[in-house]
Parts: sequence; structure tokens; C-alpha cells
Amino acid sequence: MGNKEYFVREFDIDVLNTSLKLYQKVEGDVGCVVWDASIVLAKYLEELYKKDCQKFKNLNVVELGSGVGCVGLTVACLGSNSLLTDLEEILPLLKRNIEVNYENIRLNNGSATAVCLNWGETKFQEAPPDLILVADCVYYKESIDKLVDTLKNLSGSNTKVLMSHEMRESQQQQDYWSYFYERITKHFKAHFVPLEDQNEIFRSSDILVIELTPL
Repeated sequence: MGNKEYFVREFDIDVLNTSLKLYQKVEGDVGCVVWDASIVLAKYLEELYKKDCQKFKNLNVVELGSGVGCVGLTVACLGSNSLLTDLEEILPLLKRNIEVNYENIRLNNGSATAVCLNWGETKFQEAPPDLILVADCVYYKESIDKLVDTLKNLSGSNTKVLMSHEMRESQQQQDYWSYFYERITKHFKAHFVPLEDQNEIFRSSDILVIELTPL
């Protein structure tokens, strides 16, 4: 990967007094940069850690649509065994970010691995994860049913899903969200995390944080 195509963005994990170094593309489509909804979700994970510093210890976590890995790497630094997933073409960037943040992950006995996962295919997972993370992945209409199927097929009875979603202004994007929500709530109970429970700085009324539990 040519360095001219990339720059490093630092993401502070304040509760650990450390920072992630995230390579991201100067230009690119989804999956190449750190989106606001990813930051909000990662900071919410910090809030949960503040309440219970053992919450993520040895937890088996799968992140869907990891992109540059902000959310999955954060929870790995908080002590989880994180499996970060995305499309094949995203993996080189994702693996690079795992590598450059290895020491931060190791300090809290976490782990992070990147694998390819095309939504609708779940063969790689031997047992249901404890937690699935999804940050701002409801964007293309053609991928929504596959995302719902993947969440359904990956989840066991005790799996929790934490997702974030930015409510964009376009009617098309709002329709996509309504389409997703209608389908996901056929299989999961949805709890919207109140703003006051989120990070006091990194939160927004335009970004939803939702906890899903299987019905």
C-alpha cells in the first residue's frame, strides 16, 4: 500500500490513556475512513468499560463491516477477543491497523484478527459470539437483507448486538433505515441507548446507538 494514498488518524481511548493509530485512505468509498457513527459506538464501549472494567475481558466479539477497524480495535484494547470482518479488498488496510496497534491490544490481554466475510455467509464462525458490533452499515439497499441474515445466523440465544447508525437527511437513506428496522425487529428486540448513557462529548441526536437481543 503506497503511503501517499493514506494518512494516520489517532483515536484516543481515554479510559486507557492511550491512542489507536488508524491508517485510512485520503480518498475512497465506504470502509476506507473513520465514520462519526464508529466513533460514537467506540466511545460508548468505553462508557461500558468505565462501569465494569471486566466487561469485555475474554469476550468473543465479531464486528461486521469493520472498515479501518476503529470499533473492533477499541474493544480489543478493552480486553476482548475481536474478530474484525469486511470484504476481501478492505482486509489489507484492516490488517495493517491491527498490526500497528498490536501493543495496545496486548497490554490488556485482548486479541484482534481480520477475516473476509461476505454478508449472508457465516461459515467461518464455529460458535455464536458473545457480542456483535455494527457501525454505520445500513447504507446500500441491496446489502440490507444480507446484513439481517448475517446477524440472525451469527447470533446465539445469548448474543448481544450493539450497533450505531447515522440518520442522514436524504429520504432515500431514511427509507433504507426503515426497511432495515422493519426486518431486524422480526428477529431481535431493539433497545435504543439514551444519549445520557453515552459519552458526554462523543454523542449526537443524529446517531442512534441500539442494543439488539434475539427474540
